[in-house]
Amino acid sequence: MKKLAFVVAAASLFAVAPLAGRLGAVPSALALVWLGVLLAVVASGSVQSFAIGTGALGALASGTLGPTAPAIGGALLLAGAFAERTTRVRGKTSRAVHILVALVGGALAGVLSVAYVNAALPVYAVAIVCAAVLASLPLLVDADDPVAHALEEAAELVDDPAKRSLRAGAELRRQSEDIPLDRATMTRVKTTWQSLLRLAEARIRLERSRPQALLRLAAETIGTAPVAEPTAADAVLGMVDQRIAEHVAVLARAYTAVDTVSAARIGLDDAALKNVENSSESLEEVSRAMVSLSPATESTNG
Repeated sequence: MKKLAFVVAAASLFAVAPLAGRLGAVPSALALVWLGVLLAVVASGSVQSFAIGTGALGALASGTLGPTAPAIGGALLLAGAFAERTTRVRGKTSRAVHILVALVGGALAGVLSVAYVNAALPVYAVAIVCAAVLASLPLLVDADDPVAHALEEAAELVDDPAKRSLRAGAELRRQSEDIPLDRATMTRVKTTWQSLLRLAEARIRLERSRPQALLRLAAETIGTAPVAEPTAADAVLGMVDQRIAEHVAVLARAYTAVDTVSAARIGLDDAALKNVENSSESLEEVSRAMVSLSPATESTNG
């Protein structure tokens, strides 16, 4: 569904871009920026300021260079639309491939949309569809879910045990992406993921005050400072770490329960098995009847 939405958004943008100059400077700029931001948001899969900013910049670059250099304009347009998603591609090689495909696909799409702008409407429509398909090629490169990426980034900024819990949450998000959820469960799970993200942000803020706490603990260990009771910050730190682990555990149990129920329903649905079994019995009866009525059988009986 997301890929189809991107194709529709890309088709709209590449259909309007070559004709936007006829609307005047301000209306054409507004139309291109709006469609560029829409394309970036669809490519990102979430409304983020980084995606909105790069989408607008790519649209402005396309509007400036598109009439004279459609290949460069299309490449910059798609690079801006996919900039946020590029940051979520795991691995340097995959990220480089993602950028290259975006640049090449955008360049080809830009050239294709401009080349047939004066052609007949059916021909232009086919060209726009082809341009949109070319623009969607970077979606073939796998990228992390925004939530999984945020949790993975947070794990790099904190220490254990929060680091382990956040990485487990990121891996759970990747593995559970295809598990179907009913509407009520989806709402509860979405709220829990959002709460986990807020806890991760709070844990990062607490981590920034860790150096002072570590220096105090080191001084206490070597005996240069009196041993003090745990501070309120230490208690809050432990509480946040515990809550993060609890959120990940609850989400894991929820997805496991849903997957188990789905598997049980599939296992109990034996309608297909019964149909095949009944068909087999009917065919066996027909075979026995044909054998009993065959000439060879009749002569043997006679």
